[in-house]
Amino acid sequence: MVVSVFVVWGLLYMPLKSVSHVPLPEHLTWMVTQRDLPRYILPDNTTNLLSPGPPGCNGSVFVTVIVCSAVPNFEARLAIRSTWAQDATSLRGVRIFFLLGHSSNQSLNAAVVDESIQYSDIIQEDFLDTYNNLTLKSVMLLKWVGQNCANAQYVMKTDDDMFVHLPNLFRLLRTKDRSHLLMGCLIKGAVPVKDWNSKWFVPEVIFPGRVYPPYLSGTGYVLSQDTVPILYRTALRTPFFYLEDIFITGVCASRAGLKPINNEGFKFYKRKTDGCTFRSIITAHRMSPKELHDVYKSIHDPSLKCKS
Repeated sequence: MVVSVFVVWGLLYMPLKSVSHVPLPEHLTWMVTQRDLPRYILPDNTTNLLSPGPPGCNGSVFVTVIVCSAVPNFEARLAIRSTWAQDATSLRGVRIFFLLGHSSNQSLNAAVVDESIQYSDIIQEDFLDTYNNLTLKSVMLLKWVGQNCANAQYVMKTDDDMFVHLPNLFRLLRTKDRSHLLMGCLIKGAVPVKDWNSKWFVPEVIFPGRVYPPYLSGTGYVLSQDTVPILYRTALRTPFFYLEDIFITGVCASRAGLKPINNEGFKFYKRKTDGCTFRSIITAHRMSPKELHDVYKSIHDPSLKCKS
């Protein structure tokens, strides 16, 4: 099968123009056909199926943390609510929400509605919640913030297998200039994976460059208020591809003239799960619900003594 190929227009990354001699496997042809992001985002429409109840983003909001979560991950969301999200109650202007798509399983969707009624912290958007749609989820995050939470000084995107040390994040952002901030764990020199069997495979027709632009790990990054609409508008003009952190904080940020910056408090790997380590960080990845409970209890243990 012969497929169309991209040539570079302008800065980095533009639509189909010529013909490639490299066929894609049948199960990967969606990468080429599903490229028109506005078709799925519907920027002129309100698309959320569920939105948080009061207080939502009313009032003075310093930082909104939006946890991208998969529909079936009820236990992960519950663990976050009962651990690190608890710290939001003692920090002025910190809000925590969970962002989901919808499932093809109607029983799961009904359970999410019940969860939303109980906790009033669910944002559910109208797209099928799958790994290949993570970019849609992240752009929907930008859209929802612009429509419902534009008063937040900062927005953090993270995932439901993460620990976030909210007091450390709060103190860090108090020291930052709010202008055009895009901060997290910076990754440089990453190259597109060419193995068709890898879940990170990206064919040349999707990204013709040899090296990705510097980008932030999607496990956790922070945007200032003025960065959100810039990235959102740029994303709508950029052909979609499914690696959301590279797309949003790499390709779109580069096209918009934004420079992602590194902060050592953010990491995408699993950390040593001890209380002293977790007292000094901002994010930690690959946390099970049990580990969240254990480490949260440990860092709040008044008898724990750590070296300065």
